[in-house]
Amino acid sequence: MSKLVYYDTGEEYFKSGHSIYINLYEEPVETHLHAHDFIEIAYVYEGEGIHRIGECEYSVKKGDIFLINYDTPHEFRSLPEYYPDKPLKIYNCVFKPEFIEAFTADFKDFSGIADFLLFRSLFPTEVEALINIKLPGQEIEGIEDIFKRMDIEYTQKDEGYIGVLRSKVIELLILIFRRFRKTGETQEETLNGHTRVIKKVMNYLRDNYRGTLKLRDLSTVVFLSPNYICRLFKDTTGITVSEYIQKIRIEEACRLLALTDKKIFEIAQEVGYKDLRHFQEIFKKLTGKSPGEYRRKIGNEN
Repeated sequence: MSKLVYYDTGEEYFKSGHSIYINLYEEPVETHLHAHDFIEIAYVYEGEGIHRIGECEYSVKKGDIFLINYDTPHEFRSLPEYYPDKPLKIYNCVFKPEFIEAFTADFKDFSGIADFLLFRSLFPTEVEALINIKLPGQEIEGIEDIFKRMDIEYTQKDEGYIGVLRSKVIELLILIFRRFRKTGETQEETLNGHTRVIKKVMNYLRDNYRGTLKLRDLSTVVFLSPNYICRLFKDTTGITVSEYIQKIRIEEACRLLALTDKKIFEIAQEVGYKDLRHFQEIFKKLTGKSPGEYRRKIGNEN
């Protein structure tokens, strides 16, 4: 597990005496993996980049919203090499649980929702279950309006602004709760979602194995970061993306060796290998025979 760059106690955020802080922040390129002892609601306002939670990475863009528990290692990062004109800008609402407890204490209808949203029932042990909630287009504007209003209230600090912020936080939590329930992000469905992602990656690789494959291409297919795709693929299949590509190519090479009279260097190029020697090394590694030996064996069997 990667080390934290820092641990945030919120001392700077809450020095006014109120347990809430709002800002709009352009995320840096540099790593700043951190954890904190407060709750954070983060909304992607502009740009594209990644959100790393523990050892997992997710591609994020406008309309993504995260509810991040205390002591959860995470970071948002801009990716100028991929999105030079789209720096990642995040609205952050950070607060202590007591900020809304004071409000919910006298309202029994809210207490169950608050417990569900703020404490361990929403935050499974498996950090992978914290996939971001992606808002449909019609909901994005409403969420942005809430964050903009909170930002104005926090900046101007007019009379009664804390009450307005508290009500807006409750509104945000209820909207997140509704979206969470609609999408049914249970751990089981998350695993099913992982299976769908890997099948989509496999299909893409099988359709494109002859060309030059880059992890960035996979990111555009399944909207996840290259590192996370690699990790998820290995965890699901037991082999790496590179090993799977080799497997597909050598399987096709075996078929061509058995059914055609094409020269070995032609087959190597057809299945995606420009270097004949490299092709022969991989072929022997996976089959135990050189391409020539494999063709002779198949010929003898027929």
